[in-house]
Amino acid sequence: MTQERHDVVVVGAGLAGLAAARHLSRAGRRVVVLEARSEVGGRTRTRKLDGVTADFGAEWIGWAHRRVRRLAAELGLTVEPARNVGRPVLWRLPSGESMGRLPPAGTWLELVKVFGRAGWAARGVKPGSAWTATRADELDRKSVAGWLGELEVSDEVRYLLERLLGSLSSSSLEGLSLLQFAWWMRLAGDPVRSLYTTFQSRLSEGTQELARRLAKQAGVEVRFEAPVSGISQNGHVLVETEGGGRHEARQAVVAVPANLVPRIEFDPPLPEAQAALGDLRIGSGTKVIALLPPGHGVRHNTVLGGEPLWGAWRRGDRITGFVPEPQADAPDEELVADLAAAFRVDPGALRHPTVFRWSDEPHVRGCDLAFAPGQVRSHGPALASAHGLIRFAGAERSSWPNNMEGALESGERAAAGVLQPAERPGTPL
Repeated sequence: MTQERHDVVVVGAGLAGLAAARHLSRAGRRVVVLEARSEVGGRTRTRKLDGVTADFGAEWIGWAHRRVRRLAAELGLTVEPARNVGRPVLWRLPSGESMGRLPPAGTWLELVKVFGRAGWAARGVKPGSAWTATRADELDRKSVAGWLGELEVSDEVRYLLERLLGSLSSSSLEGLSLLQFAWWMRLAGDPVRSLYTTFQSRLSEGTQELARRLAKQAGVEVRFEAPVSGISQNGHVLVETEGGGRHEARQAVVAVPANLVPRIEFDPPLPEAQAALGDLRIGSGTKVIALLPPGHGVRHNTVLGGEPLWGAWRRGDRITGFVPEPQADAPDEELVADLAAAFRVDPGALRHPTVFRWSDEPHVRGCDLAFAPGQVRSHGPALASAHGLIRFAGAERSSWPNNMEGALESGERAAAGVLQPAERPGTPL
């Protein structure tokens, strides 16, 4: 087949890849984006249910997500208050259900202790390089579960924290490094602000619209259904797709989930540290979304706890539940039934109940990254490193893992690396 020539090939049309492509295009580079799927968006996915916007992937925007907010304004999108934090919450705990803005009073002292200790542990942790912290080795050796055992917290508080942190990482507490928890706390600043770091706002038009409009604005061509099979480099880069396409360029940006990069055949091979990123676990989160029946009154906007759903929330008549990996095998009807129970409605009365499992997406295979104990230190330094003429991007390669802000940050950083004159070896095409 014909071998095409470009300045830069970008692999992946999620927010990271599109941010890199736009940055490079504005700098005058000829860019093509190769996307394995039939649409842009990566781990964002917006659909309409009876005319109502529903986000089946990334959804939340926090107070500190400056890149996302700036890009939304530039693209003419509307950032709306989420109205979840500070509103009534249904707490579904082992001791029973209760309603209130705060957790049950019996948990307060322990929660203050846990978040206070986590804030203390986060001192000196740099979000862009958490593995360099003075106590990084000590913190990374421990799981959050093991650390809570040392603090001797009650089963009730442990359950509450597992539902909260599991909904952010799609992981059990045993599989989550304490250093990653400290990293989150460092980003937030304090426990109260940590809620607003994540759950403050949404996009009225849906988060995938960020990628759709960014792709149009970037001024680059996106080739769909073009999964990349191999990338070789010898003074230039040759990117080959499974369909036989060949794209020659000065450099490349690979913006796919870090654990899927080893699926691509590299020549020369990836260094051992980068190949080991395939060991990272990106949890197979699932969202179940439905519309409430007309006229159904709901007092609470948020649900925390329960099984199989670990958390749920409401926006108008649209209700959403999240199922992390430990409950990922629950059948669809069970998920829908629990979502209905969380909002006090008969399952048969829900409109357009829809279940979407990120583990079923062959070119994504999950949603949220959870560093297991020991992995922040062992894998963190390799996340932002280049491989010759190839740069890498993706939310997990940023200071904001599992977040759209991180995806944009990583794409901009990868593009900046490509544009550095001292790091542009290769033969002109």
